[in-house]
Amino acid sequence: MKRAFPLFFLLGFGLVGGCIEKPELLRGERLSALEEKGRTVFMREPCTSCHVLTIALANVEVPRGFAPNLRKTAARSRDWYRAYFVDSRAVLPWSPMPFFGYLSDDEIDALIAFLNRLNKDAPARPAVAGEKVPQISRNPKTYLAAQSLYQTYCIGCHGELGNGGGRVGHILSPEPRDFTDALWLSKQTESYLYSVVTDGKPNTAMPPFRDILSSQERALVLNYVQYFADPVAKERMELGELQGIPR
Repeated sequence: MKRAFPLFFLLGFGLVGGCIEKPELLRGERLSALEEKGRTVFMREPCTSCHVLTIALANVEVPRGFAPNLRKTAARSRDWYRAYFVDSRAVLPWSPMPFFGYLSDDEIDALIAFLNRLNKDAPARPAVAGEKVPQISRNPKTYLAAQSLYQTYCIGCHGELGNGGGRVGHILSPEPRDFTDALWLSKQTESYLYSVVTDGKPNTAMPPFRDILSSQERALVLNYVQYFADPVAKERMELGELQGIPR
């Protein structure tokens, strides 16, 4: 691990300076026609500027601050990738990923196929079964903390109003959950909602947050989304925060 940074630095310097030839991706593996087209898009676009080293050094643990290793990243849905290419920071806050919304639908589909080929051997993260939901006091202070988390990590898809109208919400299918639907929310257990925040939801763009948010933070987000279906309680919390009223 201690040698990772010098190795990345030397290889990166060599690539930029033209001293080291860019590695052949997936050497010895036959790509499908769609994956090969995606590889062409990957090599043509600025992707190689950040990611080519992590592909070349697939077995090296990537130091914090480097582009993620595309051979080890968790699989994502097609819609997740599409939204990320169009507006990366709406999906992952502070992402340095540039805008790729100018790519055609065919090019995006091909690039997604290639990325899925790269991480096909990435170990699947098992779901955390029966994880106890941390208990959070409901008061203006915790409400404000939860609101900050939601606005950082969730607003891009679910929207400021919690109705699924985020910046990239229209790209996703199925669309992001509408938390203002009080009937739907009343039928969901806290354990289920917490598990979705923790492990994501299969066949949707909803990603897992257990490696991003602590268990306490995930519980805060869970509490906050429940307020969308109860606007009166939401207004009371916001008024309590503004007036400094302890609850």
